[in-house]
Amino acid sequence: MDFEKVVDYAIQNNASDIHFTPGLPVFMRVFGALKSVGQPLDVQTIQNIAISVINAEGLKELKERKQLDFLAHTKSGNRLRGNAFYERNGLALSFRVILKDIPRFDSIGLPQFIKEDILNLKQGLVLTVGPTGQGKSTTLASLLQERVMTKGGHVVTTEEPVEYILPQGKGIVQQRQVGRDVLSFEDGILGALREDPDILMVGEMRDFETISSALTMAETGHLVFGTLHTNDATQTISRIIDVFPPSQQDQIMVQLATTLSMIISQRLVMNSANNGRVLAYEVLTMNYAVQNFIRQNKIFQIPNAMQTDNSGKIVVFEQSLAKLIKEKKITRDLAFEYARDPNYLENVLENMAAAEEE
Repeated sequence: MDFEKVVDYAIQNNASDIHFTPGLPVFMRVFGALKSVGQPLDVQTIQNIAISVINAEGLKELKERKQLDFLAHTKSGNRLRGNAFYERNGLALSFRVILKDIPRFDSIGLPQFIKEDILNLKQGLVLTVGPTGQGKSTTLASLLQERVMTKGGHVVTTEEPVEYILPQGKGIVQQRQVGRDVLSFEDGILGALREDPDILMVGEMRDFETISSALTMAETGHLVFGTLHTNDATQTISRIIDVFPPSQQDQIMVQLATTLSMIISQRLVMNSANNGRVLAYEVLTMNYAVQNFIRQNKIFQIPNAMQTDNSGKIVVFEQSLAKLIKEKKITRDLAFEYARDPNYLENVLENMAAAEEE
């Protein structure tokens, strides 16, 4: 099997992911749905692909650890984030296609105030959150691109692996890969303290050490960007607090209330034409009320504070869905399938209709 041709075919057909599994045909994820291509694969074919895209050191680690994250390149210049792992039938491979060009912020579907705020922030913590495959890395890269092209500064990233190649812009961009350039996320973050960065990007805040180090960086006057696999802003705040032992949580709530600047939660939703996906989002920009709820451990009150906010800097997920319905970008039925609070979505739609009649 020609891996290069498979990748070219996947990109031509808008696939975001490619899966090679023993005994099954190649599967590609296109606009969120899996589609099979070709005949079932044997173990040797998949092993040959692995040998062609993973270096000797990586193959040794795969043999020892039984799984491996890596970056794959094709001769045509495509880059893919790969994961090799063993399952009951043998070696399997999964690849995420990385876009060659980072999308400009104005093209990804987020509100303009986010870019304006990001360009003006001098310190704090900015998080993009959501399930796997919902465009978190793309949003993060787009925000960083806008920042370095407009304001410059010294940007240090710690990623596993390095996905988007950021432009140098008006400053310095140094991208470090866990395993190749630095031993761990924690080491990368702590090392950055001595590297004079203005901005630090953490590819994934997945554990106590990484989250603790990122909060410390934000608290010491740096602007920190990161991602988490959480569903919304409230769950993100709870997840960060819950990572710490009970004896430290009061201190962390104060620290988080002080450092957290913005949480962007997102989903990619099938469009009304059924030929692509559009971005639905939730945005929590920190304000005095939300800071107080975090300090007082009243996280459960944040959703209500978001729904009643009229600053224009907070967007509830259902408000985003309602806007997409109004613009005829998604169907009403699909919006209600995605809504976390269908009753609130109905209220938002009714209020929008009433405002139009006035």
